[in-house]
Amino acid sequence: MHRFINFIPIGQLAGFRWRSKFGRPSKVPELGDVDPTGSYCPLPEEWLLKKYEETNTETVPEPTRAQLFRVGLQNAIPFIMFGFLDNSVMLICGESIERTVGAVITISTMAAAAIGNTFSDILGIGSSYYVEQLVIKLGLKPPNLTPIQLDMKCSRRAANLGRTLGVTLGCFLGMFPLLLKKDEESTDEKSEEEEDEK
Repeated sequence: MHRFINFIPIGQLAGFRWRSKFGRPSKVPELGDVDPTGSYCPLPEEWLLKKYEETNTETVPEPTRAQLFRVGLQNAIPFIMFGFLDNSVMLICGESIERTVGAVITISTMAAAAIGNTFSDILGIGSSYYVEQLVIKLGLKPPNLTPIQLDMKCSRRAANLGRTLGVTLGCFLGMFPLLLKKDEESTDEKSEEEEDEK
């Protein structure tokens, strides 16, 4: 974060804007320009919070149902991907760890699942940026809401509901390795029965 964001140059408040005994400046300063006076006026965070709380929220309209739906959808899609990756990678890695490491060191199924969950969490953190980029490429843009509207209870509820439904759906979809495991077990049982018959 730029170090000039929390400070307002005194020159912008007075000397740069009005004619003085030093004359007019060569250009109007922009955010981040160095103040030639070398001093800055700090803007207290308490003042900003007070101004934010003093904003009359009654005059700001509540988001429409369509906007709330888009808020929920925008929050749901990344969590669908996260839930899918989390469960699928945990199951695949957990089973592989149980077969390989469990053959050498005696570990329980829950321990193997916990180690697999570690890998899935690492992958989830690393893939969060790419999931967000995918959502943007799909054309799902957030609704044009003001910060006050986004901070309303209805908007927060819609966002949390979207995340909850998204991660739930993603976790169910991420359980597909269990279907493959059942197929493998059934083929193994058939081969064992055929060998017994011979």
